[in-house]
Amino acid sequence: MKTTKRDFLLNQMPALLGNLTAETEGNFGLMTPQHMVEHIVSVLKNTTIKHEGERESPANPRQLGFQKFIKGGCVLKYRPSDKTKADLPKLKYDSLAAAVAAVPAAIQGFYDFWAANQDYVPYASFMGELPFEDIELFHYMHFRYHLWQFGLIEEYPG
Repeated sequence: MKTTKRDFLLNQMPALLGNLTAETEGNFGLMTPQHMVEHIVSVLKNTTIKHEGERESPANPRQLGFQKFIKGGCVLKYRPSDKTKADLPKLKYDSLAAAVAAVPAAIQGFYDFWAANQDYVPYASFMGELPFEDIELFHYMHFRYHLWQFGLIEEYPG
């Protein structure tokens, strides 16, 4: 039986994150395990904020590019940059365990938000308007990418 995105996000993702330690090395990138988990929580919360204000219409080239990326399956690729560990954001949680403990509520909050706001058309300046299913796909692929980054799953995109 194939796992749904919802089941993966609500059940498998938190269980896999439980295998992280503060010493787990990423296979690429600068983030520490705690930075990665806090990043996941932040991205989830950002997609449950209702955009107030004017929406750009028609979509600009950047938004069209993001929408094309989503429609193409949302497969992320590592792109090195000039950033260093000094550029990482300040940690918000006291520990990796506290950050990991915040993930299930953030995921449930994402689903609860969409259940309560079924007619809302999500919008962000970088993505334009996207339906719920596209945002769910983004989270699914984005989180699989970071699990793969830290060796918690063997295949990506899978």
